[in-house]
Amino acid sequence: MFGTFHAIHNEQGKTNVVIFLVGMAVLAFLLHPKTSPFADDYYNFKAETQLKKLHSSCSLVWAAGGQHNVSSANKNKKGSAAECDLATAVLKPYNFIHDTDVVITINNGTRDGFSATAKHKKGTQTTTIGAKGESVS
Repeated sequence: MFGTFHAIHNEQGKTNVVIFLVGMAVLAFLLHPKTSPFADDYYNFKAETQLKKLHSSCSLVWAAGGQHNVSSANKNKKGSAAECDLATAVLKPYNFIHDTDVVITINNGTRDGFSATAKHKKGTQTTTIGAKGESVS
């Protein structure tokens, strides 16, 4: 009687192990960047996130009212409170960290007319952000 129970228990345990391993293989396939059907969404999301972080940094630039250096090469040149660009946003007080895999273009750096686009090198779409910091279709 106990032999039969022991045999059934072992088969059930082996089945659980096989199911677990198959599940892990499926997850690994789905999450691996080269085989994942979600890879494009991931890269497009990274581009959109970069734009939102850029807008936050530009908000700090606009609030600073032109008290920042535009570039370290020309320390006498002061920026305008009305403009934000990548060179300014990456400076220390604004702390924008630019992901080099994301190509960002600021079309309009003013507070009221802010517009920027970004595309990840491995992504499939270009994302645009507006003056309110939200994605524009």
